[in-house]
Amino acid sequence: MLPYGKIPSRPSRYDCHMSLLCRPTHRAIILCSLIGAFGPPVSIFGQTTELDRFVGRDLWKDPLPESEQAHLNRVVGAVPKGAISEPAPWHIWKIGRNGPSRYVVLLGEPEVIVPGGSSACALLFDGALKRLSSKCFQTGWRIDLDTASLEFATDLASDVIVLHMVRFINGRNVAKEYFAVGGDRLRFVRMENDEGEAVQNEYVYPNFEIGIVPAGNTEEEWASMLESVDKADVLSALVFLGGRHITEPQRHFASEPAESKYAGLFRQLIGSPRIRELIARLRHSENEWVRQAALLALRGPRDRLLQ
Repeated sequence: MLPYGKIPSRPSRYDCHMSLLCRPTHRAIILCSLIGAFGPPVSIFGQTTELDRFVGRDLWKDPLPESEQAHLNRVVGAVPKGAISEPAPWHIWKIGRNGPSRYVVLLGEPEVIVPGGSSACALLFDGALKRLSSKCFQTGWRIDLDTASLEFATDLASDVIVLHMVRFINGRNVAKEYFAVGGDRLRFVRMENDEGEAVQNEYVYPNFEIGIVPAGNTEEEWASMLESVDKADVLSALVFLGGRHITEPQRHFASEPAESKYAGLFRQLIGSPRIRELIARLRHSENEWVRQAALLALRGPRDRLLQ
């Protein structure tokens, strides 16, 4: 292949991009000349990076040679420590249906001791391997990572990372965790049991908390999420509002925390007439996930006891 931008003495079959374009017509001659003068069009020769050779591989089932793993680690960069150690690269996906290419790098840390938990990180890179966002989070206490996939959720108009989980020794019934990838952001939009039902997050117990809490400290910011046309924003807010943040006084034990670190924000939001009205309105949404999440968020404290 000719170096990008080099002008050939005469167009070859490759320069013409297959013989169909090299028919002796005026259009073909002009097109061949343009390809030689300006380099291969991006639509024909897509941009590739050092991550492309890892796309689509399960790096835990198919471990890389030590030198390749070290190279990948350098490209990905440092991530925070999980429960015991730093999560390791697991999957790399390339996305970009309606825009520039993006690389989603999923790292995971399986549960290695009992009792213990698992964790993960999701990093987003652009086509020049610039890190656009980075989120690390817990994925469950006595719940372990099993498999992971990237799917397109039509109802959300978004790519979604699906973590398939396995539980053991009294672990909660959390079978799947969903994270929407869109607008160069990652949002935690749903967790469900092995029957496909939405389940609440547990914020009271620090070890039990799963996923990501949306950024927002004011009623206005949370109202904007609940009113958003982006269903991922709506769901990420409802996951938080539908979780348990406060222990019911009658059920409180000495060794049990009384409330989560988000309890103040939760009280502010759930006590707002505007927020409650928006949640009530969302229980009639045409989106099944939104309806289920809104019903969880409408429950009282007693209904939020550990499931």
